[in-house]
Amino acid sequence: MPATLRTLLDDQSFPLRVLTRPDDEALDRPLSWVHSSDLLDPTPYLEAGNLLLTNGAQFSADPDADEALAYCRRLRALGVAGLGFATDIIHDRVPEAVVRAGEAADLPIVEIADRAPFIRIIRFVADIIAAEGAARLSWLLDAQRAVARAAVRDDGLREILATLSRLLDAWVELYDAVGGRLSSPGLRAAPAEVEAEVGRDVRRLLERRTAASLVVPSAGHALVQTIGQSGRLRGVLAVGGPEPLDPAGRDLVASVVALASIALEQQRGLQSALRGVRAGVIDLLVDGHGDTARRVAESAFGGLPVEPYLVGVVRGAGALPGLLDELDLVSSDPTRMFSAERGDDVIVLAGDRAASALAALAERRGLCVGTARHEAGDDLAEDLRRASHAARDAETGAVRAYDELAGRGLVGALRDRGGEVLARSLLRPLEALPAVERERLLASARVWLDANGAWDPAARSLGIHRHTLRARMAQLEQVLEIDLSSFAARAELWAALELGG
Repeated sequence: MPATLRTLLDDQSFPLRVLTRPDDEALDRPLSWVHSSDLLDPTPYLEAGNLLLTNGAQFSADPDADEALAYCRRLRALGVAGLGFATDIIHDRVPEAVVRAGEAADLPIVEIADRAPFIRIIRFVADIIAAEGAARLSWLLDAQRAVARAAVRDDGLREILATLSRLLDAWVELYDAVGGRLSSPGLRAAPAEVEAEVGRDVRRLLERRTAASLVVPSAGHALVQTIGQSGRLRGVLAVGGPEPLDPAGRDLVASVVALASIALEQQRGLQSALRGVRAGVIDLLVDGHGDTARRVAESAFGGLPVEPYLVGVVRGAGALPGLLDELDLVSSDPTRMFSAERGDDVIVLAGDRAASALAALAERRGLCVGTARHEAGDDLAEDLRRASHAARDAETGAVRAYDELAGRGLVGALRDRGGEVLARSLLRPLEALPAVERERLLASARVWLDANGAWDPAARSLGIHRHTLRARMAQLEQVLEIDLSSFAARAELWAALELGG
């Protein structure tokens, strides 16, 4: 527990009395040291958090109010925690002008009576500071041992970060070498209102390409520290909580950064090899060797998601900086999510519990992701083609399910892909005809196509002779320059009418 004004006032061995009306924050502000001075301006010799003791030699018996106010304001501007004013030495009481000035400047004024030795007050606070320092050092040693134990567990990096978060009661965020936030399940994340500010400073640090750290005051004094050597930065660690980190907390973060740097370097080579094995597992599954793939995955990673699961294709993701590292963290439980490179894309097998994580990753990194449902006994190669097709239709930062495309049908897919433009181009020659004639030809074409090209039923539906209908369709062929005797031409005309007619 740190030394505070309240600590001093509560100790009955000191004849102290508060003359102003400090609030709880002022009373509980930690004291960094106690200093004595009778200078009119002692600020060059003080620091924030100091308690200043004086016998008042700098003040007359009835000091000027403006002079006293300027004195108190100088102390408060520096962050001095309070002024202890000794009486029965030079002044019988603390001058009223000093008390009023302390009240106006929000500087606690404490009377020290009975010629109480300043050295006793200084030693009292110094002993508390020393005890607090020893306690924090003991805490730091215990904390460093806990972090070291976490480092040797199976998922060392995540365990290190989780231990750091618990010990500091703080949120912890890990960023890759390009500033992308790496998601780690179970890790306490930064509040949404500060994450954007922290992310900007993370990218600013990475742009310098040198090892550095900074504090983000607007994000609750979060500490942001690069990981790796200058010129070879591996990422950034950001830590924040309700209170700024003290020296022991900052030392613990430095220890974690060192361990994280080693862990990331070690993982880089291992992950490169394991990614090759992951790709091989996907190839085995696609080629129909499911039993072999599962045996390999079980021995190398601990298993695969159990059917049914989603087959996901992340378009062009293989070359995105840091994405594979993030997927390694997100898919640390292979029975929940399994990922592998395949060409320029990344293939993801995601169980039901991981679907939301995949969607969040797509939104955060601006990915185009397509998915298809894979049931036991389904052809994975076919599901992969479906997911790939859905990925081509997906918007940036979103997941597109193949079932959504299939539900819209071929015409819906053509419409989504700009089919109306092609349809209007095919039908444009009809615009040269009078409106009545154009509508008559289009209506006749629709009825004739709905009748599968049968003349008599179509003519009856239109209430005209079949020869009249033949003449209209011949005119349509001539205007559009198509031959409706072929099925392909009829299908193209039907699609054009559906999309743009």
